[in-house]
Amino acid sequence: MALAKRIYNIFRYGLGEGARARKRARKNRKRQEIFESELWQHDGQMVQRKYASYDEYVKHQMSKLERVAHRLRETEAEDFSDFKNRFANCEQLSGARTVLCLGARLGTEVRALHSLGYFAIGIDLNPGEENPYVLPGDFHSVVFPDGSVDAVYTNTLDHVFDLDKMIGEIRRLLRPDGIFIADVLQGFDEGFVPGAYESTHWRDSGEFLEKIRETGGFVLEGLRELGQIRRDRWRQAVFRKPG
Repeated sequence: MALAKRIYNIFRYGLGEGARARKRARKNRKRQEIFESELWQHDGQMVQRKYASYDEYVKHQMSKLERVAHRLRETEAEDFSDFKNRFANCEQLSGARTVLCLGARLGTEVRALHSLGYFAIGIDLNPGEENPYVLPGDFHSVVFPDGSVDAVYTNTLDHVFDLDKMIGEIRRLLRPDGIFIADVLQGFDEGFVPGAYESTHWRDSGEFLEKIRETGGFVLEGLRELGQIRRDRWRQAVFRKPG
């Protein structure tokens, strides 16, 4: 019986950590091949996925939810705890009351902000059906008025089509002295290789954050390492719009 169960588990779950490591290695090699292909335009510090049109970009990004929704729900409790912890430990956020979350998908970060007493809402190209935390919206062109929020949060800068336009929208939306919190991945020279849905990436995360600061005319007020979150390493930057 024990042998039969072991054989069943091997077929169901694979051959253990060794098999999982080989699978990850194959996926990483495939990612690298695609990243080095003509699908991506490499231009120094930044790289951009090639799209025939903006509509193609939108359709591509909207299609992601169907593929990842089950995984997001499986990790929702863990993600909620992680978001709550990182927001609670972001000292610059403590003076804010209203927070807009860009690219918020199912809205776990919005719920975490609510639990800490913030008035928060998210937008996403595809928030799914009956999502009370996230409105349909495009972070390149947000419907809210100038200076209407105290803080903007996103961890989706690797899904942007036009970085300058998005940063311009963030600056427009923030009140004077408002803050922009950006969680960013490592750059491709630091170990991260974009996958099937990233549309923009950077060589070095430090240089990328400096580009954001210059583009938005922000002041960089805080930078901390968030560490390893599942397979990727993240850091968090806090920018302030001058008063």
